[in-house]
Amino acid sequence: MNQVYVKIRLRGKANKYRKLLSTDENLYCSPDELIESSCPYTPGATLETGEWFKISEFSEKDFSIEITQKDYETVDYDSLQKAEYSQVDYLFAKIDDNLFFQNISKSKLVKKKGILGFGEGYRYERETAILFINEYPDAIYIPAEDALYFQRLEPIASIFGGISELYREATEHEVEEFLQNDFIDLTDGFESSKVKVANRKRIAMAMDTLSKMHDDDKKQIFAYICDYCPDIVTPEQKFKVGSEENLKMVLFGIEQRFYTTLVGGEKRIANSVVPLQAQVK
Repeated sequence: MNQVYVKIRLRGKANKYRKLLSTDENLYCSPDELIESSCPYTPGATLETGEWFKISEFSEKDFSIEITQKDYETVDYDSLQKAEYSQVDYLFAKIDDNLFFQNISKSKLVKKKGILGFGEGYRYERETAILFINEYPDAIYIPAEDALYFQRLEPIASIFGGISELYREATEHEVEEFLQNDFIDLTDGFESSKVKVANRKRIAMAMDTLSKMHDDDKKQIFAYICDYCPDIVTPEQKFKVGSEENLKMVLFGIEQRFYTTLVGGEKRIANSVVPLQAQVK
């Protein structure tokens, strides 16, 4: 028997979990069917079909929630009341001891009049509440592995508070600080206010990368960028940043995303990178 629950938005320490139903039907396929391969989460990485990101030792993370803790025990929750329907935050199903999570946006909290079909019969309802279930869950927690699997961070950010730090954007202060580096020459009126979300995320990554480098490593990286992006190099060996595209090239260079093909010697950019040692399944 599979148990389906929801978490509702409530303040304070009141129990926020409600039981929705018990069913012999599986809402989702098994993890073995869904997860063809996985790798540790890597910011900016793009997954192939059937691939999932994985966070190991999840119960020990700061963004783990009560029901993904090692000492958590299933209890009988109260049933969801009609008046609580609009407060549903997310849904989770316990299937074979694994937990399948789905974020419930307002667009999925539908209440409208309609005609419902039951077998060969039909019934008119003035206000029918329907929770739409996606074909794939937003996240899967497997207690036996103490691992969380997901494909996109955005849908689960409201479920696991703080997990968004894995893909955080640089703050306005950090963006300004990065653009003021000696190796950058701002041109054409480009400034921090013109930096959009994608590059703000890349700046956060680049600042972390640079903070772990020795001066000699940085010199090698800057020479590497000069080799692949000579059109943005100034006579003073700085990088001209007058647009989002210029900035992206510098950031890609810091993350060493440029490479040359072994056969043909073609220079390319890797839009997505997953370290080989990160392949876990």
